[in-house]
Amino acid sequence: MPRFPKGTSRIAIGLALAAALGACNAPNDDSAATGPATDAADDSAAATATAGTGAAAGEALPLTGQAFVDAASASDQFELESARIVQSKGITGELRAFAQMMIRDHTASSNALQAAASKVQGVQLRQAPLLTAAQQSQLDQLKAATGDSAPALYIRQQLEAHEKAYAMLTTYASSGDSKPLMDFAAKTAPVVQKHLGDVRKMQP
Repeated sequence: MPRFPKGTSRIAIGLALAAALGACNAPNDDSAATGPATDAADDSAAATATAGTGAAAGEALPLTGQAFVDAASASDQFELESARIVQSKGITGELRAFAQMMIRDHTASSNALQAAASKVQGVQLRQAPLLTAAQQSQLDQLKAATGDSAPALYIRQQLEAHEKAYAMLTTYASSGDSKPLMDFAAKTAPVVQKHLGDVRKMQP
């Protein structure tokens, strides 16, 4: 118990003790938050997992229905847009065939996701999927790529995108919170796994 000067009021002593206790119980700098969380982050933070095989270590994967739908629809949209960019550059051969497969399979995936989401109460599928900042940046880089750099960049982006998508689908399929969406993830994961194998074969 700290000693206080004679005549110090009980209120002042109480405030001083409260401040001391607060300092003892305060988190250290390593665990302190770096800034205010958004509403979206609050909604999904309680239901995320650490990425497993095929994704960057420590990356959060969505386990709530709405978070999963948002991430899966953005993933499909990224694949569709990047494939169209590649086709617009006149790339031919194996890579063009891969891009055509991306358009076919991810259009089907988008339709299947919409059907699954319609069965889940409280989950909404955006009319225009919202890409992440990283996805939009990659699309911008692909648009700006010229010559031989475009095919190589597309392959690198596809490798990363499919590793993340596969980790997301397998995680939600086993640990999600909605059966229709878990079924969708389980059926879609093998398709994405095949894409991943195909793009790995195209690596230089």
